[in-house]
Amino acid sequence: MTLLKAVGLVGALSLGMLGHASEARACGGCFVPPDENSQVTGHRMVMSIGMDHSTLYDQIEYSGSPESFAWVLPTKGEVEVGVSSDLLFNQLGADSAVTVVAPPRECPYFNCGYDETAGFGDGSTGSGSGASNDGGVQIIAQKVVGPYETVQLAATDPKALETWLSDHGYKLPTDIQPLVASYVVEGFNFLAVKLVPGEGVQSMQPIRITTKGSNVTLPLRMVAAGTGALTTITLYVVSEFRAEPANFPGFVIDPQSVVWNYDQERSNYTDLRAAGYVASKGAGWLTESSREYSALGFRSQIQNVIGFAGAGQSGYGDDYEAATLAADEDLDVLFAGMDENSVWLTRLRAELPRSALNADIQLQAAKAQTSVSNFIQTTSYVGAQPACPPAPPGCDDPTTTDDDVIVSGGSGCSVGTSRVGDVAFGGVVAVAGLAMFVRRRRNAQR
Repeated sequence: MTLLKAVGLVGALSLGMLGHASEARACGGCFVPPDENSQVTGHRMVMSIGMDHSTLYDQIEYSGSPESFAWVLPTKGEVEVGVSSDLLFNQLGADSAVTVVAPPRECPYFNCGYDETAGFGDGSTGSGSGASNDGGVQIIAQKVVGPYETVQLAATDPKALETWLSDHGYKLPTDIQPLVASYVVEGFNFLAVKLVPGEGVQSMQPIRITTKGSNVTLPLRMVAAGTGALTTITLYVVSEFRAEPANFPGFVIDPQSVVWNYDQERSNYTDLRAAGYVASKGAGWLTESSREYSALGFRSQIQNVIGFAGAGQSGYGDDYEAATLAADEDLDVLFAGMDENSVWLTRLRAELPRSALNADIQLQAAKAQTSVSNFIQTTSYVGAQPACPPAPPGCDDPTTTDDDVIVSGGSGCSVGTSRVGDVAFGGVVAVAGLAMFVRRRRNAQR
């Protein structure tokens, strides 16, 4: 495994906007007019950290008038903008979600009605770039990406930027104007995004922003705009190391402290998580899971959806050829600058009150480069364990015993001891799709 030295980075956070809008509103901080009740309560983001650049993926969730959708993000330097798919988020989420199971139980195992001869059953876009100046605001680049019109802006005068945004339909609340001004003074640029005229909300895709270097800013201060009392953030970090926050407290949950409650059919995992947030005064980031990750397996899973579920289900396009190429390009960006045999996937989660959104977050390589499993097999429990399943008909009167196997006289049934709930998990690689997984672009270069 290739292990990078600790990387201080500030990654760029963006927000999707929920609710109807009477005029265009900017999200990065979600700028909501005073008479609106819309709030952003949670976010899912992916941060890919390569050797020479970083890429943020963000899902933008929005309901309302397409003409009113607008989104603004502080950036550093000129960035590359692209679109991704919900499938990428869903697959990373499924591969890193925490699973807690009940303790194993010593229960009989029955094997009944098997005929060795018969077996069981019956067998049956346009773009443009180049800097220009518009009222004291420098337009670095303009581009249509998927369903979005994007423009990258730079300004040294906060008032000039505020005027430009207002003139182009981005309404900044008065309490956010000093925050935007502070980003201008600190040398940030801004990415502004709107839907292309005629595009509906249903066409919106996750957006992807790539910045040169590993020193990318995640402006949590901007997140405070448009949020409620508590904001839940799930951040997937794809890198060559286990990642952790550098300037926020972090914690993990000891699997031995997780207890199963049979009366409630749940564990105390969420209680332990809540206690960790309280102990950190709301500023803590929980490492839910972190492990070495198969880039090849992930590529195969995405391609399997395109090939077997249908291209239209992938979010990369309705045509198989186009969807395959779009997915290839997206995953090349996700893993760019990494040894794909040394990739880690880290899942971080925070529940941040507004008081914790007063500093930008920095990530670094964790001091302990050890895995945090997303599978917890509990060994302790409270409440009454359920009874073992009864014997199937014909297997309820075993008469002979050989070691721990009991053979029922003449019934064709055997019974042994099994540990119900003791599940073994390993890395899963979808080999069925490898034959169809053709790297067309790379082959074309040969």
